[in-house]
Amino acid sequence: MSLVERNDAPIIRPLHILVPLIKKDLQDGDEAAEAAAKQAGMPFYQAAGEKLKEARVQFGRGEADQFYAWAYRNFGRRETQVREYMLLAKTTPDLQIPGAPASIRQFERDILGRDRPTGGAVRRDYQPDIDKIMNRVNVDTLALKREQVKRAEEREVQRKLALQLIDIGYKALASKLHPDKGGSREAMARLNQVRDRLKAAVQ
Repeated sequence: MSLVERNDAPIIRPLHILVPLIKKDLQDGDEAAEAAAKQAGMPFYQAAGEKLKEARVQFGRGEADQFYAWAYRNFGRRETQVREYMLLAKTTPDLQIPGAPASIRQFERDILGRDRPTGGAVRRDYQPDIDKIMNRVNVDTLALKREQVKRAEEREVQRKLALQLIDIGYKALASKLHPDKGGSREAMARLNQVRDRLKAAVQ
């Protein structure tokens, strides 16, 4: 049964719809956390995680890097944070149950088994260099280059198909225009000239 036929199939919203919704969830989450109500910020991070999961399925299996670069470009959140939001949405659907994490830090520590100083996420010595590289990455340009490769491959396929079509047409006409088949040398010469001109145009 296809996704269209299934009544319980999830609705996948397009990326341009998800971007402002995710931005709003993250902004609300940050504002709630900054107001010393860390637990109040959790539903917003969870909501962002749900929408990020929607966005992830719109990137192919081998396009994880493109997805995380897209998330960083749109929301300023690194891969680790994006993964945390999606894991929060997946592993803790009900934040009201006893023992549910009351903050992202608690979620990292108790659910993901990570810990970090109170001052925030640990920034390694190489982090600034990574930031510079990330800022130079132009995902749209990379996608364009991939599209150009696809177009070049398509042109090559069409070129080979055109050559095959010319050969088939040539053989079909040669079977009638060849002197041995009731045609003439002039007709065959003309056919050869047309074939050569068509092949030169395709090359």
